[in-house]
Amino acid sequence: MKRLIAALLLALALALPASALAGSYLYANWTWYAGEGTSSPYSSSWWRNYFQKNASADTTVTFIDNVSYGWHATVRASNPYLETHWYSSQVKKGYCLAHVGGFFGSCVVQS
Repeated sequence: MKRLIAALLLALALALPASALAGSYLYANWTWYAGEGTSSPYSSSWWRNYFQKNASADTTVTFIDNVSYGWHATVRASNPYLETHWYSSQVKKGYCLAHVGGFFGSCVVQS
C-alpha cells in the first residue's frame, strides 16, 4: 500500500510541472561543446525560444524559417538565461547555439 501511494505521489509530482508548461517543447538538455547547435521541430505556433544555462556562457537563440532558412529575432549574449520571441505565423523552428563549451544548458520553445 505504501508503494502504491508513493507511486501515485510521484506521478502527481511529475504531472504538475508538465501541465504548467503545456505548449512547451524541450529540445536540448545536456552539457554543451563550443560550436554545438541544435533545433526544435518546425511549427507555425512557436513564438518563444529560450536557453537556460547553469553558468554565464556565450550563446545564441533564434528562430529559423522553413522557406529561406533565415534567422529571425536572433539574440546573442552570455547571460545564464537567454530568450527571444517571434510572433509570426510562419512555420519555423527554434535554434540554440553554443559559442563556448563546458556548461549545462536546456533549450525550450513555446507555443
